[in-house]
Amino acid sequence: MSDHRPHVPTADVRHGDPYGARSREVGDAISELLGDLTGDPSLLSEAELRRRLRIAAELGRRIDAVKATLAAEAAARSRRIDGHGGWAAREGHRNAESLVREICGSNYREAATLVRVGELMATPAGLGSVADGVRDGRIHVDAADGIVRALAPVEAQADMAAFRSAAETLARESESSHADAVTRMAKSVRDTLDRGGVAEREQQLRDKRFLTIGPEIDGMRRLSGLLDPESAAVVVSAVDAVTAPRRGGPRFVDPLQQDRARAIVDDERSHGQLALDSVVEMIRIAGEADPGRVFGTTRPAVRVTIALEDLRAEASGADDGAAHVESSAEPLSAATARRYLCDAGVLPIVFGGRSEILDVGRTERCFTRPQRVALAARDGGCRWPGCDRPPSWTETHHIDPWSSGGRTDLADGILLCRHHHMLLHNNGWSVVRSRGPGEFDLLPPPDVDPLRRVRPMPSRRRHNSGTS
Repeated sequence: MSDHRPHVPTADVRHGDPYGARSREVGDAISELLGDLTGDPSLLSEAELRRRLRIAAELGRRIDAVKATLAAEAAARSRRIDGHGGWAAREGHRNAESLVREICGSNYREAATLVRVGELMATPAGLGSVADGVRDGRIHVDAADGIVRALAPVEAQADMAAFRSAAETLARESESSHADAVTRMAKSVRDTLDRGGVAEREQQLRDKRFLTIGPEIDGMRRLSGLLDPESAAVVVSAVDAVTAPRRGGPRFVDPLQQDRARAIVDDERSHGQLALDSVVEMIRIAGEADPGRVFGTTRPAVRVTIALEDLRAEASGADDGAAHVESSAEPLSAATARRYLCDAGVLPIVFGGRSEILDVGRTERCFTRPQRVALAARDGGCRWPGCDRPPSWTETHHIDPWSSGGRTDLADGILLCRHHHMLLHNNGWSVVRSRGPGEFDLLPPPDVDPLRRVRPMPSRRRHNSGTS
């Protein structure tokens, strides 16, 4: 195996500070630290490649922790109150983030992350467990930043014991989860700690919504805009309903819809063209409709989930709580969910009430529409660990194969996106029942994990009380 050493530059031409012997000394120290991590990766087994990636990742986390500490000190020396006498201003920068970006050669987002996490490590308050995890190299700075941005704004309003407990839980989860998942968890925890602030955060996002249509030089028109979660739920649901067969094909589709699904799959238009043409057609139909027509008879398209106690809270004078739509990780207020109960095209899914009997046993090969609605409420999307595909992008997998006598019952179904559904069937993975109803684990094949250790498949649903 070759002993390739990483290249270290010999001068920093931006600041006229030739590294010389000092640079070579640093480069040799880095090479010694990396040790056997360098070399030709194409010669490594997958197990060894995984091992080296993990070691390199931990080294990176520890180095990022040092960078964050130094970035926070740079921010402390660049306070706005110091005016032009602050370090960043004296170097010609507007703020510390700009200074850190220039020194580290990073982008602004990364520099801002380093400053925020470094300031957390300096004054952790209720997030001490997260700060300790970053300092020890157990938590990635991006995961810590997701926690900080979600929880820091609500720390003053939250019960401190509950806040610290939530932070400790997120810190533990951060050691085995990627930063995107941790950020989603942190937002969910935020909404639990500060239920009264859900409506305010919802309004803040709604205030950012806009749509502009501008001309292009070739005669086309460019659409640009932002959709708040409530608006996005309607638009995404409508587009997904048209383009779904492009993602999953006409497999596992009701026989009555297979011809339509096949036609969409075979359509020569691109996915983007099909989506745009569908939206234009919807607008055209709405514009030509009878002015007296009430658009209240359409079939449900947007699914709103809310705990039963939150739905009923208005009668008792309380008006906090949160609801969710399938297409967004951001919550809606309970008041918005109650308004949705009267809107067209909305199917409320209430947790904590009575369940409809939806099992069909061996009488049906495919899961029915009511079953998919219930599974969407239970699973919240693809249950494969780390996947973020929403319910509209999923197919229903039989835990026990239909060909081997499996039943088409809720307890025997789980939502998987097409990619993971095909991976499971074609590469030897399997789903096994876990601790209780609706809880499953993923069992990898021997070539992925010789010990075949199970991997939890948590639900992405946010309401945990009752059933759908």
